[in-house]
Amino acid sequence: MKRAARLKDIAEGLHVSITTVSKALNNHPDISPQRKKQILDYANGIGYVPNQVAKSFRQRKTKLIGIVLGDNANPFNARMIRGIEETFAAVGYRCVLMNSHEDAEREKMLINELRGLNVAGVLLTPVSGDRSGCDLLRQYDIPYVLVKRYIEKDQDTYVVIDDYKAAYLSAEYLCGYGNEKIYFLNFLEKTSSARLRLAGYQQALQDNGVRYDPACVVSGCVNQADGYEAMKQILEENKPPFSVMCYSDYIAIGAICAIQERGYSLPYDVALIGNDDIEILSFVKPRLTTIGVPKLRLGARSAELLYGMITEKEKAERGGVEPHYTCAREFVKPSLIIRETS
Repeated sequence: MKRAARLKDIAEGLHVSITTVSKALNNHPDISPQRKKQILDYANGIGYVPNQVAKSFRQRKTKLIGIVLGDNANPFNARMIRGIEETFAAVGYRCVLMNSHEDAEREKMLINELRGLNVAGVLLTPVSGDRSGCDLLRQYDIPYVLVKRYIEKDQDTYVVIDDYKAAYLSAEYLCGYGNEKIYFLNFLEKTSSARLRLAGYQQALQDNGVRYDPACVVSGCVNQADGYEAMKQILEENKPPFSVMCYSDYIAIGAICAIQERGYSLPYDVALIGNDDIEILSFVKPRLTTIGVPKLRLGARSAELLYGMITEKEKAERGGVEPHYTCAREFVKPSLIIRETS
C-alpha cells in the first residue's frame, strides 16, 4: 500500500526545510510567491493532503460540528440533517453524526468523544428528561443548540416544533369522525415533545366534547416496531371503529401494518394520523394523513444559531473576554396534511 505523502517528502524533494514547506502551505508572508508556488505545485504533484486532524489539535480548534441525535434511522432526521450540513458547509464546516439511542450515559460518552475531537459546537437532541449532556457541554465551554426538544422551557438555546399545536391539530381533526375513542401512541413521556403533544391532545378532546381516557394513551413508542405492538394490543382489546393519533409517521408505519394484518380498512374502520410528513409515505397506499413540519428549515435554523454562538465565542477569545450568548428559543409551525388514512 502506498504511503501517504508527508511534509518531509516535500522538503527532501525540493531540498528545503520542513519549516519552509509548512509556511508555504499555510500561506505565511515570509515565503516569496515564487517559492510558495513551487512548493504547492510539488505538493499537488505527489498527492500531499494536509492532516487536518493534527492541525486542529495543534491549534485546539476545528471546523467540525457534532450532531447527537436519538436515532438517525428515523427518516424525519434525514431532511433535518441535510439542512444542518448544507448550512455549515456554506461556511466551511463539516459535521460528525452520532446516535445516543435515548441513553443518557451514552449521550455523555459521545459528548466526551466530541470534546476529544475539538468540535467547534454541538447540535443535540437531548435524552428524555436529562440535562446532564447540556451540563457537560457547558462545563467544557462548547457552544450548543438543542434540536427538536428542550429540557426546561426557559433554559438553553433551542429550535423545536410547536408540539402542542401539532397534537392539537391532529386530535381536533380526528374528533370530527365522531368515534368514541381516540387513541394516542405517544413517545417517551419525559421528553418535552411528548409532554406537549399529550397536552395538545387533551385540550383538543376537551374543546370538542370528547372525554379524555388515560387508557387511550400508550406511551413509550419510539419506532415502527413499537407502533406495531401497541396497535396490535389495542386491536386485541377493542373492536373498531375508533381513531388513532401517532406521535410520528415512524410509529404510524407500524400501526398501519397491524391494522391491515387484521383485515381492517383505513380510514373506514380506523382513522389514523401521523406526524412529521415523511416523504415516502405520501406515495404509498393508503397515503398517510399527517402533520407537516419544515424539517430542512428546522435543521438550517438550528445550524444558523449555533454558528452565531461559535463566532461569538471566537470573537470573545480574540478579545480576551468571556463569550456572552443570547439565548434564542424558536418554535417551528406545523400544518395539517389530509390524505387517505383519515
